[in-house]
Amino acid sequence: MTLDSLLEFTESFKQEILQMELHSDDVRKSFFGLVYSGIYDYYIGRTAYQICEYIGTGNVKFDEEIYHFREHAHRLYEIQHIGKLSDGYYGNLNRQITYTVWTSFETTISLVFDYLATEENTIEIIKSMNRKIFRSIETLPEDKQSVITKTLIKTSFIPLLRKFNFIVKRNPELYVGDVSSDREFLNFTNKMRNCLIHTNGVYYGNEYLYEFQGAEFRFRNGEVFEQRGTKSRDIYLDISIKLKKIIENLMPCIADINHIGYPDDGQNAS
Repeated sequence: MTLDSLLEFTESFKQEILQMELHSDDVRKSFFGLVYSGIYDYYIGRTAYQICEYIGTGNVKFDEEIYHFREHAHRLYEIQHIGKLSDGYYGNLNRQITYTVWTSFETTISLVFDYLATEENTIEIIKSMNRKIFRSIETLPEDKQSVITKTLIKTSFIPLLRKFNFIVKRNPELYVGDVSSDREFLNFTNKMRNCLIHTNGVYYGNEYLYEFQGAEFRFRNGEVFEQRGTKSRDIYLDISIKLKKIIENLMPCIADINHIGYPDDGQNAS
């Protein structure tokens, strides 16, 4: 995406948010606000990168008042001129936008799930996740079964995809797009995000391959995940925009809910 296209996209996105008929502290509107912030920061980073080039080629002039800063400004050219610095700069942009958008996505799905799911729904999901354990304790005395059941219910972590599926199943016919394809994309982004944020790029799990917009992402147990194919530096921007699109696909399934607020005092981005 060119810098001009990115500017146009952020301006259009901003207007989308302003026109949303949702309460300012609704988790759905906040999601789009946070994603906008992440993409805006990416845009600023791309703009700064271009300025670095203009400084290095002498196309940025320094008047007398800031001429003393000229030597420091020219060091910025190294970011654009030296390959390793350039790769590192874009690497930081990619990590930041991935972390920001995925965290916003994950938080939004969790809060919508918490709003919709009853205690009975939650227990049913946890039992489904631990079906083998519940079968294995059927022969135990009831008091011991009860202790194990309560412990599992209290300590079990419900994965994002299960929460996403629960929300979709509320009104599956209203979901826009290919829900199976979107589920697999979420599976991929979850693996990638964990590698980027938690394990310095190293993947732990069964071998996994995913293709996205000409790029091939390969995950092998105990190895740094690989990205092959397209050399586009905007691939992580495209991934972030896809996450935005999935929430848009999901919105009709929960459009009948007037307000989904935060569990605290609602102090969030709007």
